[in-house]
Amino acid sequence: MNNIIKQIFSLSLIISFSYNQNFPNGSFSLDQIFFQLNSLNIKGDLGKDSLNNGTFSLSLLKFGFDNINLMSTNSGSTELIINGPNFDLEDMEINTNYVFPNFYNLILSDLSDRRYETPMDGLEIIEKAIHAFKIKKGKYPKTYDDLIVDSFINTTKYPFNQSEWSYHLDIPRTIEAITTSMYKYEKKNLILDWETKKIINRESNQFTKEDVNWNFIFQIQDIKQHFLSDVKINMNPNQYNLEFYQRKGKFHINGISINAIPNNDIFEQTIFKLNNLSLEINDLFLQLIKINGEPNIQNGKGNFTLKNFEIKLPPKLLVDETMKFIMQDLGIRNGLMRIRQLDFMIHFYDNEFGLVNASFISPFLKISLTAQISIDAKKSFFKSMELFDTELRINPISYGVRDIIREWEIDNNKNLNREGPVIVLKFSGPLSSPIIIGLD
Repeated sequence: MNNIIKQIFSLSLIISFSYNQNFPNGSFSLDQIFFQLNSLNIKGDLGKDSLNNGTFSLSLLKFGFDNINLMSTNSGSTELIINGPNFDLEDMEINTNYVFPNFYNLILSDLSDRRYETPMDGLEIIEKAIHAFKIKKGKYPKTYDDLIVDSFINTTKYPFNQSEWSYHLDIPRTIEAITTSMYKYEKKNLILDWETKKIINRESNQFTKEDVNWNFIFQIQDIKQHFLSDVKINMNPNQYNLEFYQRKGKFHINGISINAIPNNDIFEQTIFKLNNLSLEINDLFLQLIKINGEPNIQNGKGNFTLKNFEIKLPPKLLVDETMKFIMQDLGIRNGLMRIRQLDFMIHFYDNEFGLVNASFISPFLKISLTAQISIDAKKSFFKSMELFDTELRINPISYGVRDIIREWEIDNNKNLNREGPVIVLKFSGPLSSPIIIGLD
């Protein structure tokens, strides 16, 4: 939206400069102008790493404008009524094959390394502490407790304050990190070989790093965009007024999908799917006033809605224990993650106030936000905003999400205000550093 505003404002400056106080009186009209493609098909090399068998096809591509009317008066007022830009696209598909790294193995390796991050840090520090102990005492420590007693390690600081792992010494042979009963995953141990300094039992070592053939399929069933707008420009030497009125505006996408298939194994494919995305802008009014070089947005309103966004994860990722717990916490089955609806509405008015409404709906979490904002036009965009009568409501549907929130409260010694199971927070003050009511 900011780019559109800047382009419209720049257009007004160009027109005003061209006229240079001598404004013509006239009009211009055009019924229709458009560009159209039908049944386009392309095949060949689509990139540096392509296997030279990519295809691109679409049934229809149409872009243009309808009913353009331009009127100008001697007083310096210019009015543009335009139906557009209008855009139609039907049945587009891009099918490509590339040699890329095995992204699944990279993800699994990274997840594994994150699970072992605490003991890896612990083994590294213990190794250095043992060397320091040997220099000071002239011998190796017999136990982990020896390092604690002589203050070579501090159990009140990370990573030794993490109760999920314990450490055992058998110097000069090994240092071992073992999971405790507090560890929520399967039991594990990690061993540092003292002589070779190699880590034994590191899971990420089992994931190969070779490249694989990937087949990517990107499909769009249809896209439709239709706008009807009025633009009024008033020009004089010291002031440029621009009014942009969006009477009707619709942007609709139906049936977007992306399939990523490794080595032609459709059972291990990842699927991204967006069944419907709609953006409707009706009665949007933006007023820009430029006085001595400073533009202002007087009024504006916009709405955005996304429905039925899905991600289907492959079985290879779902067997990872971290992914299992994430799926369990979110109440997700068969690796299908779905966002049912995402809404966002913002309305600026009188050059100093704003309304915001937003909502997020999924099978595991619901969030709603209602906010009122005051705006100081003399300050930068972010610093100019102050919140009042702002409320955030969070409804954790799945038990896993409830547990995650409760664990956060315990870890941070906080209590969130609740109405039944719904968390209710209220905000006021500067947007950059708001006062939060309901977070004790």
